[in-house]
Amino acid sequence: MFKQLAPIALATLAYSNCSIATEQQVSKQWFNSIDYTHIENHRYSFNAYQLVSHYYFEEQQSSGVLDDYGYLDTDSNIRLNYFNSDYTDYLGMFGEGYYKNWFVTGEIYDVDDTDHYTLGIGYLFADALKVSVNRDVREYGDDYFRLKAQYNLQINDKDYLGFSAETDDELDVWNVSARYFNHLSGSHYITVDVGHQDSLYESASSAMISYYFGDHYAIGAGLDDSEIVLQGKYFINDRYYLTANYTESGSAELYNLKFVAQF
Repeated sequence: MFKQLAPIALATLAYSNCSIATEQQVSKQWFNSIDYTHIENHRYSFNAYQLVSHYYFEEQQSSGVLDDYGYLDTDSNIRLNYFNSDYTDYLGMFGEGYYKNWFVTGEIYDVDDTDHYTLGIGYLFADALKVSVNRDVREYGDDYFRLKAQYNLQINDKDYLGFSAETDDELDVWNVSARYFNHLSGSHYITVDVGHQDSLYESASSAMISYYFGDHYAIGAGLDDSEIVLQGKYFINDRYYLTANYTESGSAELYNLKFVAQF
């Protein structure tokens, strides 16, 4: 509906006395978020809300910070998301189930429109390479296949370098991305995310670098399709955190505020 919103550093936030020790790895299994988005320019304004609940059937271990739990999903999981805006609303469902190294996926984008869905099958090689073939069924337009591959290079117990690539069966649309996660020292970490999307009609690139410091804070900056973006996060404790986002895109300003609860 609207492109991924880029983020602004959190304004002054009261310091929490609760120690969360981001240097220490934690395990979580159920991830929930609620976020609000506002877009404004001189001609119109746009508001949207989204609720997401994502449950894994095995505990997920963090990489060292409280919003990163590794590059690859390798356990069975289900996800529900509800989206509401000034113009539309829908409820979506996603599931991924594993049997040994094989996995199947299914997604309904809107439960009120079951003619629009995706089914897929894939294989996980050595917990490092994940490949799948997905069939996208559309109520309007042609159905098509998507090929996807993800690879995680685990540098040490915390640092990793991840790559993803996806294309359709006619090689007309490409999505590639990469993420570098690095533990600097103590509770200091850095992440670098880059991506590129290309189709017959348009292409776009993005890049974001984030710095985690202390037990409670992370800031970041980058580009999203040539627009400067800023990012800020505040970790209340190991269960709850906030993010605040901002970007100025031409004559429009985009804001996003998200609250996450994970258990």
